[in-house]
Amino acid sequence: MSYEDLEDATRTMWEQYLPEVFTDHEWLNPYRLAERMGLKVTFHLLYRRKKNRGLLFWKDGTQSLLNRKAKQYPSHYTSSRMKRYKDDIAQKKVCADCIGGAKGYAWTNGGQGVLEAIGTDKGISNKSGANSCPDKGANSMFAWAKSKGMEWGTIDTLPEIIGLALQTDGHVGYYVGNGYAVEWRGFNYGCVRTKVKERKWKYWYKLPFIQYGAAAADIPAPEIALGSRLLKRGMEGSDVKALQELLMQLGYVLPKYGADAKFGAETEKALRAFQKETGLTVDGKYGDRTHAALMDAVADHDAGKEPAEPDEPSEPSIARRVRIVCDGGTVNIRMGNGTQYDRITAARDGSTFEWVATAENGWHAAVVGARVGWVSGKYSKLV
Repeated sequence: MSYEDLEDATRTMWEQYLPEVFTDHEWLNPYRLAERMGLKVTFHLLYRRKKNRGLLFWKDGTQSLLNRKAKQYPSHYTSSRMKRYKDDIAQKKVCADCIGGAKGYAWTNGGQGVLEAIGTDKGISNKSGANSCPDKGANSMFAWAKSKGMEWGTIDTLPEIIGLALQTDGHVGYYVGNGYAVEWRGFNYGCVRTKVKERKWKYWYKLPFIQYGAAAADIPAPEIALGSRLLKRGMEGSDVKALQELLMQLGYVLPKYGADAKFGAETEKALRAFQKETGLTVDGKYGDRTHAALMDAVADHDAGKEPAEPDEPSEPSIARRVRIVCDGGTVNIRMGNGTQYDRITAARDGSTFEWVATAENGWHAAVVGARVGWVSGKYSKLV
């Protein structure tokens, strides 16, 4: 089934069973849809991570459950709410409990008990108190987590960590990243995804029985190959650090900050000096042509030679091209003028590219797609 077919089928289902959703988004929740379709919602897999699974943990609404919860949380179960809940139970509705999300996760062994029940007739495997998770309410769970020495803070310091509990008086939600949370909001809403900034959360905290991953700020930045993107002032990354190291290798000093992986005024000044000395456009930006010239200069430096002075054009030159010559096969295009550099792509025999420069070792730099790559002179020639 194509994406378009799936989209059409989904729209048809909503139109048939819950047309109100097209005029009022408050109707957009799984319980109402299931009710119209004559289905009984017992659980729903909400999202999955490598180590953590979040579950929409529902329970059948029964009078005994209502009585037990009213005794457990008397301040919440007022007479008006008790009346409404009894009506909901009479209509065979199911309930969604905010702290039940955490307890359901822990008591079903990280959702494994639910996963084992999918596609079978057996009930959900769960055990109250499993994984050291007590049967507590939203406020007392927060107090218990703090007593266990778990990290917590005010909502304005919320780190980008999946699965953090979000707390306000009498209610808890769970952070799912990118500024969103999931909440179990009783009979009226069910389980919904909401924007953190649009809700009145006061605190965040870690639950003792959850194995959390690293915060985004603690995850090492990915390695970025030098020459794979345009660099300019204000950018950061491993490729900026590589540029700084090569500039210093060629004698361009960075006395204040050195190779700090941050493209600041000092790095721009050194790059402009390099561009001026090699006859490039002096713009302080590290693009394809500057990359090709720098690789050429580094190769000359490593060979113990001074970088060649740019030729003074005596007259307008005709644009040259590099033709691939490899007896019907393909040849690798690399990021620098040697096989030690990473491969960018491969070019077929007979294909031609705009020539940029030629290194002392005979390798040609050419514009391949939107970037400059190098090809061995053994498998190419200028035309």
